[in-house]
Amino acid sequence: MSEVLEQDGHGLKVLKTPEGLIVKIFRQKRFISSALFKSYAVRFVENARKLESLGFNTVEVVGLYYCQSIKRSLVFYHPLQGETLRAILQKTEHYEDLITLFIELLARLHEQGVLFRSCHFNNFIVADSMDSLGLIDISDMKIWPKRLSYAQRKRNFKHLARYRVDQESIKQFGVNRFIEDYSRLCAIPESHKKQFLDVLNQLVCGSLE
Repeated sequence: MSEVLEQDGHGLKVLKTPEGLIVKIFRQKRFISSALFKSYAVRFVENARKLESLGFNTVEVVGLYYCQSIKRSLVFYHPLQGETLRAILQKTEHYEDLITLFIELLARLHEQGVLFRSCHFNNFIVADSMDSLGLIDISDMKIWPKRLSYAQRKRNFKHLARYRVDQESIKQFGVNRFIEDYSRLCAIPESHKKQFLDVLNQLVCGSLE
């Protein structure tokens, strides 16, 4: 029997099969939705394949199915081994190394045209070896054939700092240091670096939840 990993008022959301596969269950959230044209389940599968082709570590999709009786799409995939970055940051002495690893990954994503709208520390898995990160919950994502614009990057910083616990982790590392490291990796000019710093400072030092 499958283990329930996540559910809400609408029903089951994530299961784990006895064989160790993860089953992510998708529903159409609104009557009028872009998901009518391409479901989030299909996006999840396509994004996994695109990320893999770009050299990013993410889930390995086994299959995509539709269950008529509950009117839900189901994606079966192999999970990434490890713990979420958010969980690890609360208990490890390798704190600075992991934030640095995350900044390097974020820079790579942006430079390769990946806008990960669900970009927060609970959607990155730290490998057991503590030397790499992988992406999960990847349905809400756009991938362009060129590096992200500066406006898109600023928008992604807002996604990153939406939760208080992640704001505190960034603050502990240092907002200036975070932006300095990111800007160096992406060769960001000084004018835009200051804009990024202003945005992240406002988010991290503000009252967002």
